[in-house]
Amino acid sequence: MESLTVLHSEWSDGWGGQEIRILGECLGMAARGHRVMLCGTPHSELSAAAQEAGLSYHPLAMRGPWDLPAIKRFRALLTQQNVDILNTHSSVDAWVGGLAARWAKVPSLRTRHLSVKVKRHPLNIVYRLPQAVITTGQGIRHHLVHDYGLHPDWVVSIPTGVDMDRFAPAGPDPALMAELGLSPEQPVVAIVAILRSWKRQDLFLEMASLMQENRPEVQFLMVGGGPQEENLKRLRAQLGLADKVIMTGMRGDVERVLACCDVCVLCSDRAEGVPQAVLQELACERAVVAAEAGDVGQVVLPEKTGLLVPAGDVQALAAAVGRLLDDPGLRTRLGRAGRELVARNHSLAAMLDATEEIYAKVLAARRRA
Repeated sequence: MESLTVLHSEWSDGWGGQEIRILGECLGMAARGHRVMLCGTPHSELSAAAQEAGLSYHPLAMRGPWDLPAIKRFRALLTQQNVDILNTHSSVDAWVGGLAARWAKVPSLRTRHLSVKVKRHPLNIVYRLPQAVITTGQGIRHHLVHDYGLHPDWVVSIPTGVDMDRFAPAGPDPALMAELGLSPEQPVVAIVAILRSWKRQDLFLEMASLMQENRPEVQFLMVGGGPQEENLKRLRAQLGLADKVIMTGMRGDVERVLACCDVCVLCSDRAEGVPQAVLQELACERAVVAAEAGDVGQVVLPEKTGLLVPAGDVQALAAAVGRLLDDPGLRTRLGRAGRELVARNHSLAAMLDATEEIYAKVLAARRRA
């Protein structure tokens, strides 16, 4: 498609799957020849990562949804940079950016990353400000169309795309195993997720405690950082797992860590679209056990690409993980099918293609209008 000037906005100052997707999408679109910029909270994690990657980042403080000075500054940025299309990502920037885009007559989209339901209220017009909405899973798309009342033609599900070259099957790196304190002779069970309440790493720790009774040889990895870190460290100590559950913190080499793992677990009980960590695990041909939350079931197909268990059920988590540890053939079959699914439907190229398609659709409708 023609080269576009695209501005992404993000109010969050943290770092997690949402921000990782935004950065990856921006870099992918820039590689396709588009002029891509970001704006948002000054001194955010995304600001630093974007600038390190060579992307233009415009600091724009936003105190709340109705911050009129911020709306004026946002409008000026859209106009000065000759932006063709705005893509907002969080609540406050969706309000501020959405209003600014309407004022500047610049078409906009909102990406909804979470599966949390949106309140239907006459004054809650934030999802009616943009011309289209992108969701990361079919469940939240269905909600926005059937419960919130958006037109189905203008809500599209585009799960996060995976770099299939980076996330590919590989054997464990002995140096990394040693760095993490893992024994190559013992199985490894891991969870890869930002340490937030709805990711339920507390259930992962309870599962590890339960499994220690009959499977003391299993090693457990908790990969990620976040606001629940200190709480989880305390729980780990209370459960007597300080030497059995390794907390790695944030890692920039997740693909190398996954190569060391036999089974990967997702314990979330809400707020999930299609989790990019699960897609990455499947791309690496890892066997996955996931709780049924949000749109996880779109990619973890029971007995085909992984095992699904009821959210919050520690016993079911432990049983499913144990089953996979006992059956290498099943792990291999599920892993291979998982990679095939990701390659077919959820590659980085597929995400960028779908994004360009909805951009083109919005711009075509604007020109007709």
